[in-house]
Amino acid sequence: MSDLITITIDGKEIPAQRGEMLTKAARRAGIEIPVFCGHPKLDPIGACRMCLVEQETPRGRALITACTTPVSEGMVIHYGSEKAVDARQGTLEMILINHPLDCPICDKGGECPLQDHTLAHGPGKSHFWEEKHHKAKNYPLSDLILLDQERCILCWRCIRYLGEWEDKPQLGLFHRGGETVIDKFPDGELDAYTSGSIIDLCPVGALTNRPARFSYRPWELRKTPSICTHCGQGCNLRIDSRDDIVRRHVARENVAVNDEWICDKGRFADDISVSPARLQQPLARIAGQLQPVSWAEALQRVVSGLKGVAERHGPAAIGAIGSAKASNEANYLLGKFMRGVIGSNNLDHREGAALLADPRGLPSLEAARHADLILLMGCDPSEEMPVLATLLKRAAIRQAAAVVIVHPRRIELARYPGHCFQPAPGEEPALFDALTRATLAGRGEPIPAWLAGAAEDAQITAAANALAAAQRPFILYGSDYAWGFGARAIVASLTNWVTAAGHGDRLGFLHAQANSQGAGDMGMLPDFLPGRRPLADAKARGDLEALWQTELPSQPGLTYGGMLASARGRIKALYLLGANPAGEKPADAAALKALDFLVVQELFLTETAQLADVVLPAASYVEGDGTFTNSERRVQRAPQAVKPVGNAAPDWLILTHLARAYAPERAAAWSTTSVAALFAEITQAAPLYAGMTWENLGAGGRQWPWQALSLQRSVQPYKPAALPADPAYPLRLVVGNQLWDDGVVLAASPALAQQGIKAARLHPTDAAALGLHSGDAITLRSRSGSVRTTVHVDDAIKPGTVFLPYSLAGAPAGALFDEYAPRSAVGVG
Repeated sequence: MSDLITITIDGKEIPAQRGEMLTKAARRAGIEIPVFCGHPKLDPIGACRMCLVEQETPRGRALITACTTPVSEGMVIHYGSEKAVDARQGTLEMILINHPLDCPICDKGGECPLQDHTLAHGPGKSHFWEEKHHKAKNYPLSDLILLDQERCILCWRCIRYLGEWEDKPQLGLFHRGGETVIDKFPDGELDAYTSGSIIDLCPVGALTNRPARFSYRPWELRKTPSICTHCGQGCNLRIDSRDDIVRRHVARENVAVNDEWICDKGRFADDISVSPARLQQPLARIAGQLQPVSWAEALQRVVSGLKGVAERHGPAAIGAIGSAKASNEANYLLGKFMRGVIGSNNLDHREGAALLADPRGLPSLEAARHADLILLMGCDPSEEMPVLATLLKRAAIRQAAAVVIVHPRRIELARYPGHCFQPAPGEEPALFDALTRATLAGRGEPIPAWLAGAAEDAQITAAANALAAAQRPFILYGSDYAWGFGARAIVASLTNWVTAAGHGDRLGFLHAQANSQGAGDMGMLPDFLPGRRPLADAKARGDLEALWQTELPSQPGLTYGGMLASARGRIKALYLLGANPAGEKPADAAALKALDFLVVQELFLTETAQLADVVLPAASYVEGDGTFTNSERRVQRAPQAVKPVGNAAPDWLILTHLARAYAPERAAAWSTTSVAALFAEITQAAPLYAGMTWENLGAGGRQWPWQALSLQRSVQPYKPAALPADPAYPLRLVVGNQLWDDGVVLAASPALAQQGIKAARLHPTDAAALGLHSGDAITLRSRSGSVRTTVHVDDAIKPGTVFLPYSLAGAPAGALFDEYAPRSAVGVG
């Protein structure tokens, strides 16, 4: 049976897809049936009655709701009949009975469907003259969202979004008739990580962005299609600005990436361009103090400082650290400057060479929608990539996908049917070995001798069988398992399990940072060139030498950790772009102080910038053009939305001027004058990006193929790494990202300061043994250092461990790192 059918609307035959909703079929034919409750991303409900039309039935014409009616062959609809028009007018009149006439001050004014539908379909007058019924104004649903109950038309969109996508039914209808209101449930909170999506969905001005409220008129905004740079998903959004000030972020649809949603961090953390803490002019250390200088003097000081080190100690004494938060263009030019101008391969970024990540990231974000099994190992999408988490929740509910979790914490997604394993740090390889053994046994394959002792139980066997039987599994591992002591054994053992199940090519890596994938693609690694080509590849070096018009060093450089560890010896100068080692690990401050010369290119005067000899003020991503590559290798544009603050400049422009000043004779290789031209150069330097242009990236970006890099995976033995016990430090440290932290982005947005729980977390058993309660002040100590913070008692934590999130103010997790980091032994004082 063909899916294409014919229906008739107002005497006109139109084609339609069998089973689609009447509103959708009509819209395709150019007939816009008005709706309030209906939305293409939500299940139909027919609550508002705005879409009433007449349908011919065997018993005559009948009014129906078009948004809930699937089309069928031969259906005859009357949209413009007198009865249908009168019904829609009546609906609008009923809605407007108690709706306040405050359009001039409403944030929705000018982009309000209620205004538009009233103009197009309204009666033009009202039969009511009585006093309007009044309800709560400026009613806080959370610190971020205000509800005007008088404006609410009870369309249910907010309720349905939280239930259908977030799986957190945190809003409901209360009272009856004209008294009905939307509200939180008693003792409940609106704390879903994408709760701000209900603002975009609201068809009137009932739900508003609390931090942005009354700061703009929609028709006065300059609207710039862009992306979010808070995590590795690269969600599409729109930056709305006025007077060169960002006023708000709203979601922008890209079904392949984020559907139509953004997380609350991406929505509300938009004050970075107006933060008074931003660096606005270059600084140089004069008489021991950082003092303002001109750009010309700052660049000359950088040139003199770096040249002096190169002359005294050679180019290999200079290193550079890029950033997974900076654009492709910034990382590319930093690498080009270091390799082509300085002559050093000492290049890396924080999540760089030490991270045992798949160089391809993850196969596809969209695959999460269709998964029949979800396997997450050492990653927590709810905290690290919240919009991906909503897609996974929907797959768990709508596709009945089993969820298998391997993580030291019982993360949010563990609440769905499946299996949750909570190995303590150091126990992961044994668990994965048991899963591999059970998988091989279940498939009737021989079991290697080195797996013979792996212990199995019923849950392990069930999880192994579930993965082996899956047809469309979505499989990720994350940075929690991919770096530091024991990471090689963990990654090798989890890879063995996935490979044994027959899904080796579906194993992907979840990057927590916005441009971790792109930084690696740009060659921000000590032993890889742009395009992920090995430094040892003579042809790759030759191609780059021809493009850059210079000779390149062939000796691999030092890693991020290697450069910092060598700052008292081999490394004499460092150029840091968007990196803050001293803030992440205070012990590194001493190493940075030992350098002969330190340059920091930054947005803020970070702990590391305070130690610099020269500080160069960089523009934020909203203040300059750039591209970013998300975790699925999708290259996306981030066009300039507002002017840079003060005398700050885009990273790429700073590096271009620096290179010309350092080596005037090579100026021809540094002649690009726009990001579009620079990106064209990148596509020559990085074959993975061949065929891309700034223009053809378009609104949705372009991916380089998963198959472009081939990884051969097989079940292989590996070298185990044992964590020694230390009675003086009886707990094992677990670190990780959480959405609401105290990082520089949130610090720049005061309205977000109180979001989330910012504390170390202990299991109730451990807390009771230590006599601790939530909110108590504690000192966490290791053999390397200590931090002072508060404690939160949480039964999702593995007994015998303590979870310390990254980027907590005054409590940097790096202060506790020793040679077993991040799985260091710690105690609680």
